Amino acid sequence: MNEMIFEEYLKQTFGLNEPIYLEGIQFEDYSRSWIFKKIKSLVDSESLKRFDKGIYYFPEKMPWGYTSLDPGKVVQKKYLSDGENVYGYVTGLSFKNSIGLTSQCPNLLELASNNESARVREVRVGFQRILARRPRVAVTKENANILQFLDLMNIINPKFMDETDQYMLNKYVKDSGVTQYQIYKYAGLFPANAMRNFLESGAAYELAY
Repeated sequence: MNEMIFEEYLKQTFGLNEPIYLEGIQFEDYSRSWIFKKIKSLVDSESLKRFDKGIYYFPEKMPWGYTSLDPGKVVQKKYLSDGENVYGYVTGLSFKNSIGLTSQCPNLLELASNNESARVREVRVGFQRILARRPRVAVTKENANILQFLDLMNIINPKFMDETDQYMLNKYVKDSGVTQYQIYKYAGLFPANAMRNFLESGAAYELAY
């Protein structure tokens, strides 16, 4: 009976086809060993699927069969945001590609996250290769955009930007909501190169105060 209640608790708490992290499961006052045992039982019965070490999900039944867990959801929840809190952001070549500043398709996803303790390391989530970095300061919903922007300024080279690059950068700056106040609040956390590129790129003209 407890196992059935536990299964319903997991479904109601995490939903179908959503990543469930073993480390984040708490159920009443039951011990970790009891939870591990019940998780294994649910996997053995094929009610629960194992995506990767410590990561599970309830597949959703569709007309053609059962769904598989999207690795992007796993990355999002583990490194970037749980939907309410923001604790990471995409950076590097991955971010440049996402805003149209390069047509290069990176072989791995680069990100900075509070959930990464190493300065930088490569990890895998399913088949997705990730270059995860420890952020310069704790990432929050309020500062994620400005940290992402300053990371971008640290790696661009204005001397090699053409008209299309300038247009895409200006569009991103306008859409991001980054302000001059934020720039000067966080600029000291980044190399001087970031502010130099920022000024030379002309992005300052697109910023709100």
